[in-house]
Amino acid sequence: MIGSILRFKTAVALVLLGLLTLLAGIGQKTFWAPPETITATAPAGTAAPLTVFEEKLRTLHPGTVKIQVKGEGAFLLAAGRPDDVDAWVGKTAHNTVDGVSEDGKALQLTHTDGEATAPSPAGSDLWVTTENATGEMDYAWNAPADGDWSLLLAADGTKPAPSSITMTFPNDTSTPWAIPLMVLGGLLIIAGGALLVLKPKSGNRSGNGTGGSTFARRAQAKAAARRGDQGPAASTQETAAPETAPQPATPEKTVPEKAGPEKTAPEKAAAGQKKGSGTARRSGIVVAVLTAAAVAGTSVAAQASQTPSPSAPASSAPASDGATPGSSAEGQTGDAPVLLDAQFRRVLEQVAGAVDAGDAAKDAAKLAPRVANSELQVRTQNYKIRSQVGSYEARMPVRSTKLLTTVVTNKRSWPRSVMAVTQGEGNVVPQLLTLTQASPRENYKLVSSTPLQPGATFPGIGRAGTETLAPADKTGLAYSGDEALAGLGDRLTKADSTFKDKLVEGQSSPYIADTLAYQADVVKSGVNGTFAFTHKAAADNTVVFRTADGGALVLGRLNFSFDGTPKADGDKLTIGDDAAALAGGKETSTGMVLDFAESVAVYVPPAGSKDPMKLVAATRGLVGAKFK
Repeated sequence: MIGSILRFKTAVALVLLGLLTLLAGIGQKTFWAPPETITATAPAGTAAPLTVFEEKLRTLHPGTVKIQVKGEGAFLLAAGRPDDVDAWVGKTAHNTVDGVSEDGKALQLTHTDGEATAPSPAGSDLWVTTENATGEMDYAWNAPADGDWSLLLAADGTKPAPSSITMTFPNDTSTPWAIPLMVLGGLLIIAGGALLVLKPKSGNRSGNGTGGSTFARRAQAKAAARRGDQGPAASTQETAAPETAPQPATPEKTVPEKAGPEKTAPEKAAAGQKKGSGTARRSGIVVAVLTAAAVAGTSVAAQASQTPSPSAPASSAPASDGATPGSSAEGQTGDAPVLLDAQFRRVLEQVAGAVDAGDAAKDAAKLAPRVANSELQVRTQNYKIRSQVGSYEARMPVRSTKLLTTVVTNKRSWPRSVMAVTQGEGNVVPQLLTLTQASPRENYKLVSSTPLQPGATFPGIGRAGTETLAPADKTGLAYSGDEALAGLGDRLTKADSTFKDKLVEGQSSPYIADTLAYQADVVKSGVNGTFAFTHKAAADNTVVFRTADGGALVLGRLNFSFDGTPKADGDKLTIGDDAAALAGGKETSTGMVLDFAESVAVYVPPAGSKDPMKLVAATRGLVGAKFK
């Protein structure tokens, strides 16, 4: 009777604990489930024309961060590398969103004093993407490429940036204990139900004393009688009778000896029942304790998962794709190319558009936003000559439609230089377009366009970003950039130059040979004058890119000067119509100077190589003519 009650209580306890455990598991998936997002709002702060969102906010939680901005009028949100954003902001006063409060409900805002206004950041080449809005914007912050990315919020640079900012972060909604708890709860309920339904075998329920119950004694007496009728043969067939027939009750036979080595079957059954009851009781207690602990633990886990991560330094923020915990923006972008492919194509399209507009109108003012230095001077003078000499040849057009390759520096300081090789409509041969960004707030401008020499091979340069060297830097090279251009200048000036065997050109592209032949012919045919020619490298126009084989591609400008002086009094020198358009006349008795800009590209082999330098690309354009 006592065993049945204990079994019933244990079964009920298991079922109740199973229900609680099952409820805990279901609760983690439903009413205890953590929120899917965490929303934080920026507090009211000091007004500033610019607001910066630090990279660590994007990686604070795995997934896409959503930003809602409300403000008056038009504004923009631009994405760029952290060092690019910081460089563009410069000394301008700005606010920085750099963290989240402990309770996850407020954004942390830091104000930096500085200049009250800035230029409009719209249209900057530093931005990979730009979102424009009026009044309200909903923005999904995703990394456009590997590495770190910051955001810049601004109106026009003079008005305060919008201050109503809300960021929504994805929350960790994982519930690792839910399924195990539901499974455990189900097992406990099944175990409890089985304990209620299943009954123990009759042999295990037979009495607690020596004789057992009346029914048991009668059954045993009948069994003994049958054995007596069967005789000794039957006895030999019995292998292990559980007990003998009951004998008359005497103290000697009914009371078991305490020192006896064996127990009777009823005693074993009774002992087993008591042992089982104790084990069941202890098991129920253990299960209860473990289940209660699991329920309590998962309840805490559920509450913890609902609590957003407080603001923390980058080293403790969760890692996201393309970002490494503890890494700084400088570390992430130190070797990154200064332009992504999409940026480069956008820049090149705008450059080509500006050149097309200027060429069509013969108006140098249309070139100014995207053309500078040597290229601007050459095209400006070309327009001036063509306005007076209709037959004068136009400069080769700049195309972006057929981009053959790009060369992008991973040097992140300014000035920055990149190069494209294109061959679109009107380009007989591919041309090398060199673009330079002078400072963070200026855009890339075309500084030279140089056609590839026919038959010349363009050296291999890594597309993922390459090193740029200072013109005087000879590290790992047979010649520095300055030495290469000086050698080319000497080679173009003197037929017996010491660089004759050190700098060569292809047989199908004899730019050097043609130049030397032209100069010799002028000297020979100019009986009335004395002529001199020089080719000197122009300062601040040289760009050096490291090539894949350890060598370098040097791009720059040579100033080609053609000086003529009459031999005797009364002698006159005559110049062509193109030069006359710049000089203001065709004849001179005092002398003249013609200036050409030569855009060139020279391949320099790595140090230790026995190969000569090679002229890869070259062209010239008349930029000046005057009389002495």
